[in-house]
Amino acid sequence: MKKIIFQALALCTLVLCTMFTGCQKKANLKAEWEGVYQRATSAFEQVSTPDEAELIMQNLIDSAYILLDENMGAEYSDSLFAEMYYMFSPEQKEALFGRMDRKMTESELIAPIHKVFLLEQATSANNPYTDILALTPEGNELSLSSLVGESDYVLLDFWASWCGPCRRLIPVLKEIYAGQPAGHFQILSCSVDRDEDAWRKALEEEQMPWPQVHEEEGIYECSDLYGVRAIPTTILINREGIIIARNPDEAQLEELLFAE
Repeated sequence: MKKIIFQALALCTLVLCTMFTGCQKKANLKAEWEGVYQRATSAFEQVSTPDEAELIMQNLIDSAYILLDENMGAEYSDSLFAEMYYMFSPEQKEALFGRMDRKMTESELIAPIHKVFLLEQATSANNPYTDILALTPEGNELSLSSLVGESDYVLLDFWASWCGPCRRLIPVLKEIYAGQPAGHFQILSCSVDRDEDAWRKALEEEQMPWPQVHEEEGIYECSDLYGVRAIPTTILINREGIIIARNPDEAQLEELLFAE
């Protein structure tokens, strides 16, 4: 159950980068990145397996991180950071924000991203969950707080009908859900679809046996409370209302559920 970035750029630029060690600050970060991008695009054209593609993407992320770590504050570093932010790990994000001065953090381009970063931190592991309220398919309001504490764990799942990785995650969640004893594991799926009809059609197709809600722009903006800018995003909450994992993969989720 991997976090998949839904930005088109992330899916189209799975490229292999040259890793840098002991480099001095680059005179032209944009030119350096464009060179990395071009070389890696050629490498990506040779990909034949999903594992190779995954490795290339991770190399891209790590290479962008190294370039930014060595060049934060240089011309174009804000643009590169904004472009790649949603691919970075929580540790990489924290380290890169630590490299910025206040002027950069509060700039027009970076300030909205910094706000998302703070929300991500506030809704990461070991923090109390944030309640959400949204509408069920029947048009009734349903809160996350009405489910937390009723079972040992609740998985909050942000998804959308048009998101391929989200739809591929559903059978995985169904299998895990079916294998849990009563009162142990609940799921709340919150759709970020702007097209309500598309959401309802997906519900008919997927037949998920757990509660469903749909956020509505300007009224029920649940994903904003969790800093969600990539889907699927999942938040695992325990009976005491403490977040114990943000975006666990399938193996991690099963390990956490069977930890007791």
